[in-house]
Amino acid sequence: MSLFQKSVLEKYLTSFDKNELNLAYEKFLSIYNSKKIEKIKKLKEEEYQDGFLRDLFVKVLGYTLKPDENFNMVREFKNQKDNKKADAAILKKNKAIAVIELKSTKTKDLRKVTEQAFNYRNNQINCRYIITSNFHKLRFFIDYASDFEEFNLFNLKKNDFNRFYILLNKKSILNHFPLKLKEETKFHEEKISNELYKDYSILKSKIFENLVLRNKKIDKLILFKKSQKLLDRLLFIFFAQDIGLLPINTIKKIIDRFFSLQKLDAYKPLYEVYKQYFSYMNEGRNFEDENENISAYNGGLFAEDEILDKLIIDDKILWSECLKISKYNFKSEVDVNILGHIFEHSLNEMEEMNAKIEGKKLEKKKSKRKKDGVFYTPKYITTYIIENTIGKICMEKYKELEILEIEFDNTFRRKDGKLNKKGKELFKKLEDYKNWLLSLKILDPACGSGAFLNEALNFLIKEHQKIDNIIVELTQKPLRIYDTDKSILEQNLFGVDINEESVEIAKLSLWLRTAKKGRKLSSLNNNIKCGNSLIDDKKIAGEKAFIWEKEFKEIMKNGGFD
Repeated sequence: MSLFQKSVLEKYLTSFDKNELNLAYEKFLSIYNSKKIEKIKKLKEEEYQDGFLRDLFVKVLGYTLKPDENFNMVREFKNQKDNKKADAAILKKNKAIAVIELKSTKTKDLRKVTEQAFNYRNNQINCRYIITSNFHKLRFFIDYASDFEEFNLFNLKKNDFNRFYILLNKKSILNHFPLKLKEETKFHEEKISNELYKDYSILKSKIFENLVLRNKKIDKLILFKKSQKLLDRLLFIFFAQDIGLLPINTIKKIIDRFFSLQKLDAYKPLYEVYKQYFSYMNEGRNFEDENENISAYNGGLFAEDEILDKLIIDDKILWSECLKISKYNFKSEVDVNILGHIFEHSLNEMEEMNAKIEGKKLEKKKSKRKKDGVFYTPKYITTYIIENTIGKICMEKYKELEILEIEFDNTFRRKDGKLNKKGKELFKKLEDYKNWLLSLKILDPACGSGAFLNEALNFLIKEHQKIDNIIVELTQKPLRIYDTDKSILEQNLFGVDINEESVEIAKLSLWLRTAKKGRKLSSLNNNIKCGNSLIDDKKIAGEKAFIWEKEFKEIMKNGGFD
């Protein structure tokens, strides 16, 4: 996950000296040309460490390496608490504020390098930045290992270089610009989260209140659940219209269509126009202007719903409140992590509303959550859980297959360039690992809004990408296009929650993570289910009793979850 909010970083990139960026990029390209890259690939770690620091940090980023006068970078920097040394460090007033740990391009998995680097960082009191690299890829961390910025030095396009330079140049690091940027990101995300949730909460309340007013023959609890499904549909559109899954300004076009019909004396309720578009998103629709085409997404979210489709809703609510939320930029300002916070907060309110409708008294601890603000599983906690569960069994599998540390050399192929016996054996091990990954069955028995499942999804996608990159380098052939994220969703991830709304929100959060233009949404009805995961007795839990052998029959028959 990236360290900085896109819109915050973009603000500084826009105002940064363009001439300085262009000159730095020219220097970078003159060093990282195709001939140099091929040479770097053949060099051992110790052969290019000094060259790497001089080529990138001195010539491009502006640092001064010891023994030159007024140096701010040193090699082999000793820890304060033991005799171990980081490969390099960036100094301010003779104190290390950044440590650098390097490996050669033969090291494919940067996780081990990261672990080493953070051990060095923990021995330097003033150190805030951690930089790791295998000469090919470079990762930049601030304080924690969970989030980082990654740069492909062998294929660094201008926009990515601009981001790389603005974060890592000498002035930025010595003046702690990345720290300031991170603080501003945190402030901005909190501000956007609070503002968006306020507007979202108003929309949610107004829709439910209006449904109760205009649909008096339908039970309030049913109306409440259908109002949430309608909100899920609208949230998908808000998100999709900004990231290219739907035509730009889809919400505005729906509303414009409503007003244009009014002008033609062909009034149709605004909700009817929305439903027409829901149908397009379920089945797909092509228009004369290809830019207006709508792909079929279905997955259950936009499928026909007999009750929801017959409800009456006043026009103004679906016009004024939806336009207000549509003004947020869901691409650069409202990422899926901010939505995660909003989903979690929304669930707290739902618990209260459900209890109120059913005439139940909600526990004080639960009702207090709303007063205390957003209650969301912090990312560092979900990351820690993933690393110590899925991460551990993956590490065991690496060791079992003997692919933990792969160093490429000429021993994997014949003189004609084709894989020899050793190369074919490695290829098979990599394929076995990928197939094993797809066989994993990962469960969150109290999935809530899907925080753990989303983090598991991210981890597994990265694992597949890492192995795919190794296979490409080994075979020197491009991989066939494969919907890895879709396979992970359908084959690896499972969840249960006692709250029906939690189940639907968890599905929505996973859809927003994986939706692609032209590809239908995965049906998650068989993966994420509603029930009491602790009780299988209907006499105690009623309809929420969850019988594992029935709900996940094949998985339980094959030994259960991993």
